[in-house]
Amino acid sequence: MRRAGNFRLTICDLRLVIGRCWSASLLVACLTVPTPALSQGPLSVQREFVLSTPGLGVGNAIIELRAGGFAAVGYADLGTSTGTDAFFVRFDAAGDTLWTRSYGGEHEDFGWDVVEAVDGGFFIAGYTEAPTAGREDVLVLRLDAVGELLWERTLGGEGRDRAWSATLTTDGDIVIAGESERVGQGGRDAYLIRIGDDGEVRWANTVDAPGDQRVYHVARTTDGAFVSTGTTAPDGETNRDVYVIRITGDGSLGWTRSFGGAPDDVGHGVMGLAGGDVLVTGYDGSHSGGDRDVYLMRLASNGDLRWWHHDERPGEDRAMMSALRPGGYVTVGFSMAPTGFDMVILESDADGNEQTRTLLERPGNDRGVMILTAQTGEYVLAGTVDGSNSSPGDFAVLWLASGGSH
Repeated sequence: MRRAGNFRLTICDLRLVIGRCWSASLLVACLTVPTPALSQGPLSVQREFVLSTPGLGVGNAIIELRAGGFAAVGYADLGTSTGTDAFFVRFDAAGDTLWTRSYGGEHEDFGWDVVEAVDGGFFIAGYTEAPTAGREDVLVLRLDAVGELLWERTLGGEGRDRAWSATLTTDGDIVIAGESERVGQGGRDAYLIRIGDDGEVRWANTVDAPGDQRVYHVARTTDGAFVSTGTTAPDGETNRDVYVIRITGDGSLGWTRSFGGAPDDVGHGVMGLAGGDVLVTGYDGSHSGGDRDVYLMRLASNGDLRWWHHDERPGEDRAMMSALRPGGYVTVGFSMAPTGFDMVILESDADGNEQTRTLLERPGNDRGVMILTAQTGEYVLAGTVDGSNSSPGDFAVLWLASGGSH
C-alpha cells in the first residue's frame, strides 16, 4: 500500500467543463446555456499557491468542485528518499488551502489528472515507475473526500505505459487516455481504459496503428462517447500530426482523424461542445513555416473540420488546454523566448478568433498547463513557476482576473 502524506505549507453560472457535468441531462444543459460575448481584457494574478521544493514541481490539472472550491493535482519532488510523488491540494472557494496530500511508494510517481467522483471523492490518474528498470505503468488512485486513499491500480505491460488524462462517465466510471509502448516493435499506441468506481477494469484498448501515436487528453461528448487528442507519426515519417480519436462508451473505435503537415503539429487539449462538436487545442508548425503557433480547431461530431485558427505572431508559443468562458474560450500555454518561458492566456470568441492575449511576465521559467473558468468569473490555472538553470520549477495554481495584481 502506498503512503499518503499530509503536511502544512510555509510557503457566474459557468459550470461548463465536462468534468463538472456528471449526468447526461446536466451535461447537455451546461453546454447549451446561452452566454453573452465578453472579453475580460488584460489579466493579472489575484492570488497564488506555490509549493517550493528541492526538485521539480508541476501542477497538471485543476478542477472546480460541485459543492464549491477547487482541487489540483500534479507531482513534486519533496526532498524525500522516494523522489517525485503525486501531489494533491484542496482549496476552498476563496482559494485558501484546506489540505494537501502526497502519494508515493519506493519508486517515482506522477499525478497528471484529477476527476471528482460522484460521492465527492476523487480519482487521480498518472503513472508510476515500475520495479523493473526502464518500465512505467499507468497509476490510478481512488480517494475519499478528504484525500485518504481507498484503492489504487497499476496497469501496463512490458514497456512504458502512461496515463495523461481522465474524465467521468455518466454512471460514475472514469475513462483514461494515455500511451502504451510496443516493446520490440518500436513506437507507441494510444491507450484508452475504462475503470469502475470499484476499481475494476471495464475495458482497456490500444488503438493499433502503424508508427507512433500518443494521446494527451480525453473528454466526454454530449452523446456519452469520448474524444481524445494527441499526435500521430506514421511509419517512415518524422513529422507529427494532430491526432483525434472518438470512441464509444464500450470502448469501440468510432473514428480517427489526423491534421497537419511539416513540421510538427500537436493536439494537447480536447473539449466536447454542444451538438457533439469537438474543440481541439494545441500548437502547430505547418501553418507558420516552422515556428510553433497556438491554434484552436473545431470538428463536427463525425470528425470533419469546421475551422482551424492559429496565432501568427513571430516566435514560439504553445497552447496546452482550453475552457469555455462566456461567449467563447480561454486558452492557457506558454511563450518560448531566449530569456525564458512565460505563461500565456488567450481569450477567443465562439468562432476561435482571438480577442485578448495576456503574457504573465514573471522571473524565471513559467508554464501554464490547464485552465478553468470559475463560477465567480475568475480564471484558475495550474502549471509550474520559478524555473531556472538551478531550479526546475515549482507546483503552482494561480487565480486570474481583470485589474491590478496582488
